[in-house]
Amino acid sequence: MANKDQDKSEKDGESGPPPEAARYPVTEEDKAKARRWFARAKELTEGKNFDYAIQCYVDGLAHWPEAVEEGHQLLRLAASERNLRGGKKPGFADTMKRSMSGKDAKKAMLNAEWLLSQDPQNISYIEGLFKNANKLHCEDTLKWIGPIYTNACEAEKKLSPKRFALMREVYEEAGDRAAARGEGAIAVEFYELAAAALRTQSHVDPKDRSLENELRDLSTKLTILKGRYGTADTFLESMQDADDQKAIHDQDRKVQSGDDLANLVQRAEKDLEGTPDNPAKIERLVELLCRDEKPENETRAVRILVEKFKAYGDFRLKARAEDIRIKQLRRAVRKARAAKDPAAAKAARIAQLTFEIKSYRERVKQYPTDNKLKFHLATCLFEGGKHDEAIPLFQTSRADPKVRTQADLHLGRCFYAKKFFAQAIGLLTQAVASHEMPDDAVAKELRYWLARSLEAEKRGDEAKKAYGELLQTDYNFRDVRDRLQALTNAETT
Repeated sequence: MANKDQDKSEKDGESGPPPEAARYPVTEEDKAKARRWFARAKELTEGKNFDYAIQCYVDGLAHWPEAVEEGHQLLRLAASERNLRGGKKPGFADTMKRSMSGKDAKKAMLNAEWLLSQDPQNISYIEGLFKNANKLHCEDTLKWIGPIYTNACEAEKKLSPKRFALMREVYEEAGDRAAARGEGAIAVEFYELAAAALRTQSHVDPKDRSLENELRDLSTKLTILKGRYGTADTFLESMQDADDQKAIHDQDRKVQSGDDLANLVQRAEKDLEGTPDNPAKIERLVELLCRDEKPENETRAVRILVEKFKAYGDFRLKARAEDIRIKQLRRAVRKARAAKDPAAAKAARIAQLTFEIKSYRERVKQYPTDNKLKFHLATCLFEGGKHDEAIPLFQTSRADPKVRTQADLHLGRCFYAKKFFAQAIGLLTQAVASHEMPDDAVAKELRYWLARSLEAEKRGDEAKKAYGELLQTDYNFRDVRDRLQALTNAETT
C-alpha cells in the first residue's frame, strides 16, 4: 500500500524549485493529506514497525515538504530508534533506485530523506537532503537540516573545504531569496551562517587567498542588509516571537518557589515530548533542572543529554552534559577550600582538571578549527602544569582576536615556568605594547609577568622600571612593592 501511494504521490507532485525567490508553495489541503500520513506513521512507530512508519512519513512529506515538527523531526526520531535496534543500512540497489540528483528536486529530497532514515549519520545523505531542500526553496527544512549537516562536517576526521564551500553557497542563496522576499531577519540569519561556513573553509584551506575577498563581500552584503532592516517594521515584526520568548525566559528566571520550578520542569518535559529532537527544548528542560543546583536534578539533566546524544548523535548534547559535570567538580573544589581542607581541595582540583582536560581534548578533536576550544584546553593544561602541551595550543589559539591577549599572557607564563625568560620577555613586551586597555586587569598581569621575566633574566634596571610603572597604576597589586623594594635594596648593598 505504502509503495503504491508513494509512487502516486511522487507522480502527482513532481516538481522543480519554485520560481525565483518564492518559498515552496503548500496548501491547506496538502497539509491535511500530509497529516493523515503522519498520524499513521506515528501509530506505526509506537508499534515498533519502523520501516513502514518511515515510508509513511516520507509519503506525508511528499505533500508537505516543509513539515519540520510534524514530519522531518519525528521521522528522524523513528529512524534513530530503528538504527538503535539494529536496522539495516541501505544497499547499493537502494542508492541506485533512490537518486538524490535530477531535475525533480522534491523527489530527490525525499529520496535523500529515505536513505538518511536508513543510515541516520551518513553525511552523504545529510548533504543530499541539505542540497535538495535548498533547490526546492524549503527554507524551514533547510534551517532544520543545516545544523545537522554542520555537525557532520565538523565531525569528519579530515575537514573538507568542498563541504563548507557548499554550505556557504546554499546559505547565501537562501539569504538572497529571503532578502528578495523582504524577510530581513531570515536573510540575516542565512547570511551569518554563510559567513561562518566561509570562515571555516578559509581555516581548512588557508592557501586559497580568494576566500578573504569573498568573506569581505559577504560581510558587506550582511552589513547593508542589517542597516536596511535595522529600523524597519518588517524586521522588528519578524523579531517579535524571539522577544516574547526572551520575556518568558526572564520571567521564569525570577521564580524562587520550588513548587513553581517543578511546574516549569513539568511543562518543559511535556513540551519536549512532541518534538524530542528539538535542541532548544532540550536545553530549556536542562536549564530548568540545573537552576537550583541540586545534584539529583543535575544528574537527571546529564542523563537526558546523554540519552539524546546517543539517539541523535549531536555532539553538542554530550558537551553540554560534560559542562554540567565540570560545574559540579568546580563546586566541590570551592567547598573544600571553604572548609579549609588543603588535601581535599587539592584532590578535588586534580579531579576537576583531569575531567576537564579529557572533555576538551575530545571537543578540539570534534571541532579542530575552533580556537576558543583550543584556548580553553590549553588553559587547563597550563593549570595542570603541562606546559609543553599547552604552548602550541596557545600559539594556535592566538588566531582568534577574542582570546589573543589572554593567549599571549599564558604563553609568557609558560615560557617563564620553563625558564625560557628571553622568549617570555619578547612575547610579553609585544603583548603589552599592543594591548588596547593599558590599565585593565589583563594589562596588569602582562606587565607583572614581564617584570618577573626581566628580574629572572638579571635585567634589574628594566625590571625595576616595569614594577615601578605597575606600582603607579595599582599600589597593592600582587607582591610588586616587595619585589621592587628588594631590587632597590640589592642596588644599595
